[in-house]
Amino acid sequence: MSAPRVLETVLFSGDEFKQAVEWAKDREDEQILVNIHGSETFNIEGVVKNLPKALIRAGFGLSKQLFKRGRDSKDLIPKDISKFEVFKEIELQGFMIKASMGFRKNYIAVSTVQGTIGDVTIPEGTILTVGNQNASSEDVRAYAIQLENQFKKNYDTRRFFDGRELLDACDYLNRVLESTQVSAQVFGIWSKTKQTFFGSGKVLRVIQHAFPKHRYFILLLDQGIVGQGNQLEKGRIIRVGGLGRLNAEQVIAKKIILDPKLGVEVKRYDKVLEVENLTVDYGIKGKPIIENVNFSIDDGEILGIVGESGAGKTTTLKAIIGDIKDYDGKIRICGENARDKQAITPRYGYVPQDLSKMYLTYTPLRNIIHFGSQYGIPEQELIRRGKEILKDLGIFSKANQPVDRLSGGEKRRASIAIALVHNPRVLFLDEPTSGLDPTSRHELWSYLDKISRQYGVSQVVITHYPEEGEYCDKIAVFMKGKGFLEFGAPSELKKRLPGGGYAAELTLERFDPEAIDLLKKIDDIDLILQRGGSIRVFSSDLNQQLYDKIFKALGDGGHQVHRIEPKAEIDMIDFFLYKTSQSRNEKF
Repeated sequence: MSAPRVLETVLFSGDEFKQAVEWAKDREDEQILVNIHGSETFNIEGVVKNLPKALIRAGFGLSKQLFKRGRDSKDLIPKDISKFEVFKEIELQGFMIKASMGFRKNYIAVSTVQGTIGDVTIPEGTILTVGNQNASSEDVRAYAIQLENQFKKNYDTRRFFDGRELLDACDYLNRVLESTQVSAQVFGIWSKTKQTFFGSGKVLRVIQHAFPKHRYFILLLDQGIVGQGNQLEKGRIIRVGGLGRLNAEQVIAKKIILDPKLGVEVKRYDKVLEVENLTVDYGIKGKPIIENVNFSIDDGEILGIVGESGAGKTTTLKAIIGDIKDYDGKIRICGENARDKQAITPRYGYVPQDLSKMYLTYTPLRNIIHFGSQYGIPEQELIRRGKEILKDLGIFSKANQPVDRLSGGEKRRASIAIALVHNPRVLFLDEPTSGLDPTSRHELWSYLDKISRQYGVSQVVITHYPEEGEYCDKIAVFMKGKGFLEFGAPSELKKRLPGGGYAAELTLERFDPEAIDLLKKIDDIDLILQRGGSIRVFSSDLNQQLYDKIFKALGDGGHQVHRIEPKAEIDMIDFFLYKTSQSRNEKF
C-alpha cells in the first residue's frame, strides 16, 4: 500500500522573508502551500470590492505601484481609496506559483485558495505577490509566512512575471514560441489614459528594438478591459511592455501570466481506468483467452495485475492500451474509449518489459528528449522535466551516460522516466521487476510508490510475484486456466479467505512432513500451507477447540509443538497458494 502522506512545514517571520524565498525556490517543482499573516501594502480593500468581474475571474491582484500618484497619473487613484488611512490585515492561503530572488527584490507569487482583507473575501484564484514586512511594491506585507511542501509535483505550466521582469518574460517566449502556442493574461496600465488594463489572448511574437534592453511582445486580444469596464474589440493587436521601460508601449504590464500548451493538459479524474466485462477470444472457438474482466482504479492508485504466465495478464494490458481492438466489453482511460487510440495515447505512459525499446546508445536524457518530442513539448521543457524526473528516480548522476552502461534497475528507471515526461495520468508497466534481485525489486517499488504520491500518477503494474501485490492499492488476480479471478484491495482479498485474513501458525520442535498428513485429517481445517519451517493452518473457526484438536493430533503422532501463533496475519503469497490449491481441490 502507498505510504502515509508526508509533509515538510517551515515557519518564517517577516524579517526572515529572504530565507523563506530561498527555501521556496529550492522546491519550485513541488506543490507549496502558503499561509500568510500580513497586511496590504496600500489599501486595496476598496479596489477588491469594486473590481470588474472579468478581473476577478482572471485572478489578478492589485498593487500600490498601479495606483500611486505620478506626474502623468493624477487620475489613476480611484476616489474611494483616498478615504482609507489604515492598512487592513490580510489572512491568505494559496499555492505558490513563483519564488523570485533578486539583488533588491524578493517576492513569492501566490494563487489564492482562500483569504480575507479585513472583512472582505479575496476571490479564489486571485494572484497576489508577497514581500517582506517592509515591502512597498508588492500586494502583501508578510509578518509571518508558513510554507508547506506537500511532496507532490507542480504540474502548473503557467509562468508568472512581474512587470519589472519583462526581459525575462521575453527570453522565455523566445524559447518556446517556435514550437508552442502561448496564451497570456496581462494586468497593468493602458498608457494612453493611465487607466487600469486587463487583457488576455494569444502571444504572436517578441519584438527586439535596437536599444539593448528594449523589448516587448505582441498580444492578439481575446478579451480586453480598460478602466471600469471599457471593452476593447476582440482581435485587436496590442503591444505589451514592462514597468521601468524607457519607451512605454500601449500597455505597461504589472503582472504577466504566460500559459504555454505543453503536451497534455493535466486533469484529475475520479476513475482513470475502467474495465467492464472485457472478453477476448481472438476468434478461436472454445474458451476465450480472458472473460468478464472487471476492475477500476481511482486517481493516484496503484493496481497490480498479478498472476502466472499465460493467465491473460498481457492480453488484458494489450486490450487496455489499444493494441487489441477485437474484444467485447468496455474500457475507458480518463473517460475516453480505449478503442480511440488517438484520444487515449497522450493520457498514458507505457513501460515495456523489453528494455531494448529504448535507444541503448543514447543517454537517458537524450532518450527522454527523443520520445517526449512526439507530444509537441519543446526541447527546453523536456530537458527541464527530464532532469527533475531522473532526480526523483535516483539516477540524475547517470543522465548523460549511455543506457547500455546502466544496471538493470537503472535501465528500468530510465524507461519509467521516458514514460513520465509528457505528464500522463496513468502509467502501465509490464513486469518491471522481472529479472531483478529481491533488493532491486524492493528499491524499484519504493520509486513507484514515490511516483504515485508525488506525481499523482495512477499505475497499472503487471507482475508474476504475488508478494508484490502488497505494494498495491488494488489487485486484479489472474490464474492460469481460470483467467480473471478476483479484484480488490489486498486486505479485502485476504479477508475473503477462511479466517478473515488470519491463520494459525505452528512451529514444530523438529519439522516432519508426516505432521501435515495428520493435520489434514482434522475436518475443521480448510487448508494447510508449509511456509519455510512453519505450518499455516486456515480455518473459518480459529478458536481454542481447533487448537486443542491440533495439539492432540500432533501429540498422538509423536510431534511436539514448539510454538503456536493463534492468529498470524497472512500475506498475498498465502492468498495465491490458497487459490491455487482450491482450484485443485486440495488441502495442501
